[in-house]
Amino acid sequence: MTANRTRLFLVVSASALLAAVCGIVFFVSHRVKTAMSADGGENMPLGFVALPFQEFPVEWLGGGEVRAVAVSADSLWTAGAFGVMNENGIYRGLPSMRVSAMTLWRGRPLIALEAGGLFLLNDRQWNELRTGFGALQARCLTEGVGGELYIGAAQGLFLAQWGGNTIERLHSAPVRSIALGDGIILAGGEKGLVRISGGRANSLAAPDPWIEWIGLRNNRVVLLTAQGLATGPLDGEIRPMPREASGAAQLGDDIYFVGENSIFKMDRGNRFTLEYLPQAPRRIFVSGEVLFADTDAGLYRKGPQGWALARNRAASLPPGSAHVTALAHYQGQLVVGAFDGGVAIGTWNQKGANDWRALPTTDAWGVNAILPSGGALTVASLRGASRMEGRRIKPLAPVGAAFSLAQTPQGIAIGYGHGVRLPEGQFLSAFHGLPGNQALALLQDDYLYVGTPSGLGAISGARVAWRTVAGDGLLPHPWVTALASYKNIVYIGTYGGGIVSRAQNEGQIKGSFRSFPETMDLKINAGCIAVANGSLFFGAEGKGLYRLSGDAMRFEPVALPLPSNSVAALLPDGEFLLVGTNEGIAKLPLQILKPQEI
Repeated sequence: MTANRTRLFLVVSASALLAAVCGIVFFVSHRVKTAMSADGGENMPLGFVALPFQEFPVEWLGGGEVRAVAVSADSLWTAGAFGVMNENGIYRGLPSMRVSAMTLWRGRPLIALEAGGLFLLNDRQWNELRTGFGALQARCLTEGVGGELYIGAAQGLFLAQWGGNTIERLHSAPVRSIALGDGIILAGGEKGLVRISGGRANSLAAPDPWIEWIGLRNNRVVLLTAQGLATGPLDGEIRPMPREASGAAQLGDDIYFVGENSIFKMDRGNRFTLEYLPQAPRRIFVSGEVLFADTDAGLYRKGPQGWALARNRAASLPPGSAHVTALAHYQGQLVVGAFDGGVAIGTWNQKGANDWRALPTTDAWGVNAILPSGGALTVASLRGASRMEGRRIKPLAPVGAAFSLAQTPQGIAIGYGHGVRLPEGQFLSAFHGLPGNQALALLQDDYLYVGTPSGLGAISGARVAWRTVAGDGLLPHPWVTALASYKNIVYIGTYGGGIVSRAQNEGQIKGSFRSFPETMDLKINAGCIAVANGSLFFGAEGKGLYRLSGDAMRFEPVALPLPSNSVAALLPDGEFLLVGTNEGIAKLPLQILKPQEI
């Protein structure tokens, strides 16, 4: 009996000891992982992959604002909403247009795209930095004194050595700005300010957790936050300053800030002096020992004699949004509507944006559709429908957000958020039989087709002839956003279900519907189906441009570079197809876009 008790005691003791050891191992493992996540220590592979050569160069037109400046031994490099350029022009070949950050890494331009990814220019060939962390969304890039590269990204703070094959994450909090000091790194972003020293990271208290920019001088920190400026000792309290700014840069012991219409300098004694430029500054930069400022007229450089123009504004759309959602021709010019802006009219050229003019945004902002007709221009926007004749623009009744336009034999039909206004003045909505009230798409064909988030309706005369909704099983997705007629067939774009076609059949009032499986799950933006040069095209959110095959049996992706793969507008333009995206416009030559005949 005693022997049995002894064996039982030993078994229970061993089990308890094993459980304790497992608990300790789990606890230690968890603490190690937590510390690694908080303070870095994560290493992943780093490789360089050359981007493919573009056989057919495509013209892009985006914004003109500069986001970064770098001065190399023989060039002035600028990067921004237009891409990357120096004295030789814009360097093509990137997968998208808008640049969020740039630095020189061992004398070579290294850029981060706003859409994600890092790219190094070697001669005229772009090389992508592939990391085990995925595509980094970098917002700031800094080269250290030893040639190492610090990357501030939404995914954290990273370090890469020149010629190395690994990349290390030093900290996991998002980073918008980096400052390097003697043995320390300061990094700040949406979640506060961090000091990294000796391989350890410590949070520093700041008046606002959103850190937009960091300066460091004489062991004192200067911050630009969402609430304004702040300063204080590196190991003490950082206090707000009664001054606001929209950008900052440091040159030696002087720090420059962008004010409302000027730049003000803060010296090492925290005294402020104003500096005025020929144009109002938008952003300010330092490269080497030179101060630059971006304006609507171009990039200015500060020299011994004051501020002088260093580079004209890149060929671009007028200042403002380059998220293009509507395109049209009007009196020999191009009309561009913006998602978060108004309407601009001008000519696409390589000399700049001086010949563009913007319409007043009082009655046209958040543009959804543009339709020229009879010497006038009708605009559907979130502020309602309006019409421009000459240089005047006036609102149209009724009030309310407008989303679509269509030319009918009787006049212009307007799709609103609460229904469709017919040219004769009648108003039709879900109450009258439409599948929904919000008319996102209109097409005049054998019917006046109306696309809504709930399905497709067809108007004949002044009444709803038929409709199809989710329960009918005819549409792959009920959210109809775009419509086009091609070879007597109506093509219907949906936001989440791709493309479906509708053909008229005898005895079937709704006709016959056919889906295209290769487009399933694609999100088609409003107005993103167009017929050009005998071919049908559509653009998808995040997936680029597609065309209908020669036998009309399937849609094929178009393998040409766009400013962004998020397509939001299409317009045939003579021998070209204009493709509006959320980063600008591409001009694609139609002779290389024609599908193969079967």
